[in-house]
Amino acid sequence: MKSPLSHHIQRIVSETKAHKDAFAIPELIALLREELTKHRRTKSDPATATVLFVDKAVQALAGSPIYSPALVREFYRHVLEAALDAGVNREALLEDLLFQSLLRPSEAEGAKRRRQKDSRGRVLRAALDEFSEKGFHSTTIDSIAERAGMAKGTVYTHFRTKEELFNALKDDKMSELLELARIEVAEETDVLLILERIIRGYLGFFEKNSAFFKVIIQEQKDFGREFSEKFINALIHAFPGLKRACWKASRAGSLKQMNYFTVFYGIVGFLNGVIQKWLHEGGHGSLLAEADTVKEVLFYGFATPPDRVKGTNSLKVIS
Repeated sequence: MKSPLSHHIQRIVSETKAHKDAFAIPELIALLREELTKHRRTKSDPATATVLFVDKAVQALAGSPIYSPALVREFYRHVLEAALDAGVNREALLEDLLFQSLLRPSEAEGAKRRRQKDSRGRVLRAALDEFSEKGFHSTTIDSIAERAGMAKGTVYTHFRTKEELFNALKDDKMSELLELARIEVAEETDVLLILERIIRGYLGFFEKNSAFFKVIIQEQKDFGREFSEKFINALIHAFPGLKRACWKASRAGSLKQMNYFTVFYGIVGFLNGVIQKWLHEGGHGSLLAEADTVKEVLFYGFATPPDRVKGTNSLKVIS
């Protein structure tokens, strides 16, 4: 579901005529300045707000008839001016925008590329069903092709081996998880709420895809470590403002001053342990039901301080 800001951006772009493309920029920048004013009032990070705004605007422009490299270049120039006026550090913002641009396709896909992407998607969906139902070793390229309704040779045009296809599915799921995380935290600025949404999104995603991840864990004993490293690195690049938000929260006293990477490896490692336990027990019940316990342990620990032993504790220990 699109946010009100996304709808507003999309309206500006869609209502701009192709021969009057430059008229979209003043309206977009005016909207950006409004957003930065809101963030200034709430004392939230204007750099993160700018990066998220640019991401939404460039996506809207890329899918419209008015798109052109010259228009996007001019848009970026005005974005920098508006951000600098709002007190955003130029070098930090340029670094964040560079990371963002590396994650975005350089140009609109042609018809041929779209067909190839659709064909590849059919193969991946069929492979996901096959691996989930039969496991890795019992699945064959023939059975995947049959389920996808295409010739075996077509599958081989996308993937040379079953192992390559299996690894592509893992990467595809990683991208899907990151996109989910992006949507979940896009409009949030409070670090603890961001972390809570990441925790719930992570657990919910594994619950939804439990059959496939059960196959992965059976095949790869070190899957938890591998997935943690990839997810954390990708998360940091996908949300370049998150580290800065954590730093600001620690300065304000709402987070302890700790190593950023150690904390994130600890969070995802703990989540993977909860997920693997759930999967090894057959994946029964709701994994999301564990979210409150996970949040309580990660945010506040599991031991009651000695001076509060006689007090109440919201953490429930269930054998």
